[in-house]
Amino acid sequence: MSSGVVQIGDLVIDFENRKIICRGKELQAGGVTRPISPPITSEEIEDGAVITSKIADRAVTRAKLEYPTEDIEILWLYLIGKCKFMPAVWAKVDAGLYTIDAFTDKAVYHVMADHKDWVLLRGRDDGKDLVTCYIWESVSPRSTEDIRLLKWVDKTATQLSSIAVDIEDGEVADAWGQIVGSSLTLKYRGYSHDNWGSPLTATDTDIASGGFGIGFASRYGSGNWMGFTSYHAVLRAPESHGLRALAVLEAEVVGSGTPEDPYRPDLARQLDSHPRYGEIDKLAVTWSAFDHKHEHSTMLIMITGDNPYQAGAIDKQKEHASKKGLKVLSPPRDYLEAVEQYRKLKSDYPNWLAGKDNYAYQALGHEALELFQVADFYYGELLEHKTHYQQLKQVPSWEVERALNRWRDRLQRVDVLHEERNRHVEKLTEVLKKGW
Repeated sequence: MSSGVVQIGDLVIDFENRKIICRGKELQAGGVTRPISPPITSEEIEDGAVITSKIADRAVTRAKLEYPTEDIEILWLYLIGKCKFMPAVWAKVDAGLYTIDAFTDKAVYHVMADHKDWVLLRGRDDGKDLVTCYIWESVSPRSTEDIRLLKWVDKTATQLSSIAVDIEDGEVADAWGQIVGSSLTLKYRGYSHDNWGSPLTATDTDIASGGFGIGFASRYGSGNWMGFTSYHAVLRAPESHGLRALAVLEAEVVGSGTPEDPYRPDLARQLDSHPRYGEIDKLAVTWSAFDHKHEHSTMLIMITGDNPYQAGAIDKQKEHASKKGLKVLSPPRDYLEAVEQYRKLKSDYPNWLAGKDNYAYQALGHEALELFQVADFYYGELLEHKTHYQQLKQVPSWEVERALNRWRDRLQRVDVLHEERNRHVEKLTEVLKKGW
């Protein structure tokens, strides 16, 4: 059997030719091809049960059909014709398997292998290649930043976050990636660990909707599109995973914008050797960006974790920024401080689309603030500035309505910041009333 083919029982999946064969018979995505039946007319309905002759115009086609979009296997969605397989524009040996329908707020749980797999969030393609997405991957040769979040937009790669951790070559782990509004959250649990590590939340507003799924990173040497360690990847509902920032600072941006050398913050480093992990960085910290645009010369980041080998790396990063004349801020203690801090920073970052509630949620991590920012996301994109209106229009209407009602229901149960809560409930109510 060739390197681009995998067999699971009676099922053979040929990735290079995009075929599925079951017991010797080729399947179309969505099942065995069947002849299309002519539309039903009122004359075919007995006992006068239908009184209109336009029933065919109201038929529920496959494209309009609701189907499970949470707690469902990615591979199952592919077999019913709701996922597609697409090579990546940045490296033809890379590829993604992700939902055909665009979504906004989803999570993907995946058993992910170092060097091979990634979690794919809000992927978008041009009909030939995957061109825009968020990628959550692990690559062990990096020094104490083996897990990172990348954004690929306009043929440019930007690193949005990094977890200060070293993993063993080829390590397999549980990975969780999600987006809620403009907040992206990552979690990771290596098989040598009993518990999930601390979550990491970044903010970005460049991609408002897209497909969710998994992908291959064959450019790292896996050699073919059989980079999946496991097909156990599940589309799930997002959860709340906020974490309070320990420091807020500016960093100069380095890199060339390629996946191997993405735009990223220039942080202080102290390289050393380790008997188990090779080269490590004793000043690496866990950080995440706030709504960075690649035209910015500096990046605002929030640090949520110290170095795993020695304490004090956060202070070293603050000193590094101060020596360069860059901003170093004490993290806000409450919502009012977060709002005030955001307003002062906005004048230096006029291209930020993310608002004060995005900033407050990333800095403070409170679940109520996550709900505020998601209400701002829908209100802004569908009624106010409409920057990515066409992207949200590509999400099935039944999915948007379900998401809006879910977030409004959760907002109504918030028992803090009542004035802000009511204002954001009204935003979602207005979107539901006016439509999209």
